[in-house]
Amino acid sequence: MDSPTVLQLCYTLPDLLAAFPWPRNLSEYYHECKAESTAWTESFKPFDEEGIKRFNKGDFSLLAAHVYSPREKELIRLGCDLMNLFYVFDEYTDIADDTSQAERIRAVLLDAVKNPHKESPADEIPLGAMAQDFWKRASGYASPGAHCMKHFIDYLETYTAAITSLAVATTLVASPASHFVNSDSSCLRRQYHHPRMAALRQQATELVAVTNDIYSYAIEKVRGLEINNSVEMVMAERNADVQGAMNWLGQFIASTRVPFLDNAANMPYWGDGVDGRVKIYINSLAQWVRGNDDWAFEGGRYFGKKGPEIQRSRIMTLEFVAGSKDCAKRPA
Repeated sequence: MDSPTVLQLCYTLPDLLAAFPWPRNLSEYYHECKAESTAWTESFKPFDEEGIKRFNKGDFSLLAAHVYSPREKELIRLGCDLMNLFYVFDEYTDIADDTSQAERIRAVLLDAVKNPHKESPADEIPLGAMAQDFWKRASGYASPGAHCMKHFIDYLETYTAAITSLAVATTLVASPASHFVNSDSSCLRRQYHHPRMAALRQQATELVAVTNDIYSYAIEKVRGLEINNSVEMVMAERNADVQGAMNWLGQFIASTRVPFLDNAANMPYWGDGVDGRVKIYINSLAQWVRGNDDWAFEGGRYFGKKGPEIQRSRIMTLEFVAGSKDCAKRPA
């Protein structure tokens, strides 16, 4: 039997935040919160041994420590737990046999958040107990009546519905976690719904979601999950190759970044007592965009140990077996 033909794919990643004024800002509580959150996650036994290895490789506590910085330790810890909870949910739905099973997984997550004190069935998947424990602590942290908690649940419902139905979640994926960062009601209701603020929120979500698709394309190609990735969709819609799709999405990021910066700099004046809280909210959205980009290269989820090197060179190389959806080896 002939040996399989191995093909190489090389492409250049666009420099998505070259003109973004918010710098890298890793929380001083990263190592402490990572240790606590990792132990918390593993205590629920959500995966087998191989699954735990993949979980630890991704280092989602690093993501939380980037995107929720420079906030207090309690929020960083809750952010780490939330990122790990989302990872468990995504892994469970990725391997679900069909949409019906994925919907049952989603139902467990939503029921746990809406009914955190409800006794769970003994045979329920660990996701339910994780979500209940997280939400009890998150609710205790939030200010009484904080409207962002309701927003979080609303967006969680929409996001998980998109994931389980294999719909395109590009405009949704960042929403639940980015809403949670404001659980202390730093942004008041009136300001939250202002047109510039709503646009800023949507632009931040699109920046994060498309960035994730660009950086995750290689690993999704490895796992045969690239069908809903924006890179693959642009290739199909515009009859482009991978590099052409990357370039097009890079231009989309640039065209979204401009109005994001304009909205961030030109919010109305609401008075000294309010403007400081609005600034915290704006900075939290911007930090989500910046921190997500930093984590993509510093964590091992997308680029393994070569993340810093790829961040500098922007060059990505994959090897494929001809005629197969899977790569001959993972991106190193």
